[in-house]
Amino acid sequence: MKNSLRNQLQGGVLLCFLLISATSTGMWLPRESHIPWQQCRDASQEVLKQLWKLNIKKPEVPHTTISFPQRIECKDRCDPDSLGKVPDSLQCLTKIREGLHHYHKLLTRFSNSGLTAELQDALNSLLQLLLIEDGGSQKETNSPAILDNVQEWEKTPLQNFTLWRLQSFAVVVARVLSHCASLSEASMI
Repeated sequence: MKNSLRNQLQGGVLLCFLLISATSTGMWLPRESHIPWQQCRDASQEVLKQLWKLNIKKPEVPHTTISFPQRIECKDRCDPDSLGKVPDSLQCLTKIREGLHHYHKLLTRFSNSGLTAELQDALNSLLQLLLIEDGGSQKETNSPAILDNVQEWEKTPLQNFTLWRLQSFAVVVARVLSHCASLSEASMI
């Protein structure tokens, strides 16, 4: 009798442990249901692939007044646990969208400087996939006219610095979107 009670308790404890571990792994998705997460993952990996092709070295930091988007920080809640919570996931996706939009605007201004069309296309595709929820529109940020006050000789170092910053931003974005895609695939099972 004692052994059967012990076995039942162990079975119950095991079941509880499995349920708790399954729910704590974040089997959630950001509540942006219309976003095609697998396509976003693939597009973010394509952005990284195009950036790696450019063989970007860490440049000297140019002296400029151009504002760059803030890097993704812990407070942006882009970690796997936070992505399952509605306000936190929206905060993360908003930060990603704003950053990609800003880099897209910067790279558009560098379009005559030999950047690959593939990089610009990949960045544009990713941005459009992430903006599908609100019809592909993005609110304009109140940033000064980008590159209007930059001298011609400053553009190459500034472009290299922009690409280097975009590369580090894109790595984090790819990790977040890969996690969202894996959660999406797991929820289809």
